[in-house]
Amino acid sequence: MKALLEAKNRDFSNVVRLAQELIQNKSLSGQEKLIVESCIREAVKLGFDDAYCDKMGNFIGKIVVGDGQGKRVVLSGHLDTVHAEPSKWNPETGPFSAAIRDQKLYGLGASDMKGAFAAMFSSGALLKSLDPKEHAGEVYIVGTVVEELFEGVCFLEALKSIRPDYVVIGEASECRLNIAQRGRGEILISVLGQGKHASGGRSTVNPIEQVAFIIEAFHVWYRSEAVALLGKRNIVPTDIKIPVGGGGGLDGRGGNSTVPNEVELTYDVRTLPGDSEESIIKMVRDNMEPVLTHGKRLYPTFQEPVIEYAKDECVTYTGVPIKQNKFAPAWQTSEDDEIVVRAKRGLEKVEIPAQIGAYSFCTDGSAVVRYRELYPDAKCQVIGFGPSQESLAHTTNEYVEIDQLKKAFNGYVGIVSELLKK
Repeated sequence: MKALLEAKNRDFSNVVRLAQELIQNKSLSGQEKLIVESCIREAVKLGFDDAYCDKMGNFIGKIVVGDGQGKRVVLSGHLDTVHAEPSKWNPETGPFSAAIRDQKLYGLGASDMKGAFAAMFSSGALLKSLDPKEHAGEVYIVGTVVEELFEGVCFLEALKSIRPDYVVIGEASECRLNIAQRGRGEILISVLGQGKHASGGRSTVNPIEQVAFIIEAFHVWYRSEAVALLGKRNIVPTDIKIPVGGGGGLDGRGGNSTVPNEVELTYDVRTLPGDSEESIIKMVRDNMEPVLTHGKRLYPTFQEPVIEYAKDECVTYTGVPIKQNKFAPAWQTSEDDEIVVRAKRGLEKVEIPAQIGAYSFCTDGSAVVRYRELYPDAKCQVIGFGPSQESLAHTTNEYVEIDQLKKAFNGYVGIVSELLKK
């Protein structure tokens, strides 16, 4: 109870200071070395029991509560950000200014999610003072890297070494208790045709027209089931291009009176719990089938499109190469699960209404699904709780409200105190 009272009455300036320092420390994906090193120094000052980076470069800070013989709780937030163009921001609230105006902290990553990470981090010092007669266990503050490119990939390495019982993802939830998240897949459809002079008219397979038919097929025919809190599976076209060598023109990318021989169509798929990499590919293929059947009827030389996941690659600042399909699974936790029941109780103790919600975007929480697949006997449970609004992520003049930061800080102390209760 002492820690809960201290959280409510504590001088909050240290949390804001840390959030400002994190914002001022540039940390694009793959370039997080300096911010991780600063987190290690801060952890030492705050009396963490251990602080280090793992092979992927994630920051990991450990706090032992009581005798440590209890549950393991992870509070996690990513340290990397997307790119910002300073000229597009207001001069007084630039991307690395960490300026405070009208009780809002501005800067790149303020909402996504350096503000939340500062609140999580600062809660660690208070959690050490939990009554050892009533609480025991270990708390890990994890600052992940390369999340903006690969949700959950680097976090999975931290989970494998920590083996937690509970995970709290700090992405923006407006301090609601989020118990579900849609996943994400990026599908690349390579539509093949026959390169030919455009004067040939309609006598050849034109992949540009085939792409139009495919888009229409999804728009007209596809219908998704709806899941409580998460809604429907979204399938949205996000890019169309002729790859180099796929068309005419000086650069081989179209024009110059040439029907291209290939067009690439990209779809962003927001997935639901239970969706797998294989099931999403099948769903895409099944919905394209009427178009493909029609194409085969019209053109004897019609070729099947290639349907695959887009791939991305990078190297972490520690030198670990990452290359894999752009797919991150969805997750959902039951309101009856222990982590939700205890988290509600913890929020109530710090006078925060326990409102249930869900993420519409993807988070590092996808790593928990992968972790359970690797360790079927693991009982790891996951929720989300963080300050600010989803809609502020990746925006110009990004900010987080100071009141939301304070609310999140109190919430983390309340939630973790209940999760570690004997």
